[in-house]
Amino acid sequence: MSDAPDCEQPPEEIADKTETIPIVELEPKSDLPLPPPPEDEWIPIPNTTNVNASFSRCLHATTPVILGVLSLLLLGLCGFFGYQYVQASESMMQSLNQWIQNNEEKFLQIQNVVDQNKETLEGLQTQNMLLMDILQELRWKEANRPGPSVNHWIQHRDHCYNQTTETVSWFQCPYLCSTVNATFLKTERSTLMNIMPLLSVSHAWLGLSYKQEANEWKWEDGSTASPDLFLRGLPEPSVEYQGKCAYLKADTIGADDCNTTSSCICEKAIC
Repeated sequence: MSDAPDCEQPPEEIADKTETIPIVELEPKSDLPLPPPPEDEWIPIPNTTNVNASFSRCLHATTPVILGVLSLLLLGLCGFFGYQYVQASESMMQSLNQWIQNNEEKFLQIQNVVDQNKETLEGLQTQNMLLMDILQELRWKEANRPGPSVNHWIQHRDHCYNQTTETVSWFQCPYLCSTVNATFLKTERSTLMNIMPLLSVSHAWLGLSYKQEANEWKWEDGSTASPDLFLRGLPEPSVEYQGKCAYLKADTIGADDCNTTSSCICEKAIC
C-alpha cells in the first residue's frame, strides 16, 4: 500500500492560472416608461350607457303588461267574490221567504189575539173612566157632607168651624177664638159659601173689614173679597164704610160697626 493520500491537491501553479470572468449586465437600466403594448393586445372597454338604456326600454315595455295581468287578476277576484255574495244573498232570501210562509199562519193568529186584547183593553179603559167619575162624585159628596157635631163644631173637609156663644167686638174675636185652640176665620179660601148653609148663625163676625187706603174689603190674611160675597149682600167698597166689618147672618153677608158686640166664627184643622 502506498502512503500517499487518496486525493492529491492540485499544484499551486494551476490555481494561480484560473481567470476571473466579470459579470456584465446585458441591459442597461433606464428610467423611461415602458412602451405601450401592440394594438392587437388592447382589451375593448364595454359601453355601460348602451346597456342601461336597453334595460330601461325593456322595463318600460314590460310594466304595462304586468299591470294588465294584475288588473285582470283583481277583476277576476272581484267577479268571483261578487258571484259568491249574490249566491249567498239569494240563498238567504229564499230561506227567509220560506220561514215567513211557514209562520204566516202563526202571525195571523197572533194578530187576531192582539185585536181581541185591544178591544178588551178599550172596554176596560171605558169602565175605568166611568168608575173614576163615580168615585170622584162620591168623594165630592163626602167632602161636602156636613160632619158630625163635636162640641158644636161643624166639620167641612179638613177643617172644623164654630160660632162662639160669647159676644165681643170684632177686634176681640182673634183672642176669643184662641181660647178654644182655634183661629178667627180670616180667609175665604173658597169654603165660606159651602159652610154658610151648615152654620145656623145670626150676626157672627167674619175676619173681613173695609180698608180705606185701598178702598177694598180685605180679609185678615190680605186677600180681597170675592165677587160671590157681593152677591150675598156685601156692600160695594166706599169711604162711608170706614170702620165697618163684615158679619155672617144665615146665608147673607152684611157690614156693621166693628165695635158692635157679636159672636165670632172660629176655625181649626182638627175638631
